[in-house]
Amino acid sequence: MMGSSLCWADSSGVADDPSLRTWTNKNTGSTVEARPVALNMKTVKLVTTAKKPITMPLEKLSDEDRAWLEEHKEVIGKPIAEWSSMPSGPVAEEMKGKTYMLENGKLKKRDGKLNPKHFILYFSASWCGPCCRNAPHSVEAYNRVVKDNPDVEVIMCNLDQNLDAAQKWAAANNMPWPILLKEDLTELAKKVAPRGIPTMILVDKDGKPIQSSQNMEQLVKAIGSSRSSR
Repeated sequence: MMGSSLCWADSSGVADDPSLRTWTNKNTGSTVEARPVALNMKTVKLVTTAKKPITMPLEKLSDEDRAWLEEHKEVIGKPIAEWSSMPSGPVAEEMKGKTYMLENGKLKKRDGKLNPKHFILYFSASWCGPCCRNAPHSVEAYNRVVKDNPDVEVIMCNLDQNLDAAQKWAAANNMPWPILLKEDLTELAKKVAPRGIPTMILVDKDGKPIQSSQNMEQLVKAIGSSRSSR
């Protein structure tokens, strides 16, 4: 069931707003790009990109729109920062609370982006020569094409034997992505784990594999290709 009415929170002017989407009137087929700012049992209040308010009866929305509202009802009307911390699907749910981020040379439990539409699972280890050669190029690619891209996050699935080894390698390369330790590998990571490393596997937010490569930038480009082919 839909929740009670929520307070207005103006998120206009915020870049990469995850609440901004296209809504469809199932009766007329017309669409509008807008963000939801309030929700009750019968209607959703939207604000278009032109800042025009619209009150839409839920019964007129497409099934996809209603399902999206049900999934996001807890954060509608709240600041964008809270949207950004909401897991976007099964992959993010599995990873939440398990990854580490490098801070001042130490690995500390931190989540990365939890609401992207795609993840790159980067299988690697410090004891692997090709992995060590690949790492600096991947760090550069991440900072250039992934860090500020809301549609994708990299999760390094580190296959070192312990936290200390993973930490030394991360610090030596100033790794900017979330790191999942071998002992914490999720069911999805185990399912798609490759035989050889380094290997990066692009998956959607539901965990469906799309493409594998040793080149991070190539996988980011593949996201655009997969969209255009739909």
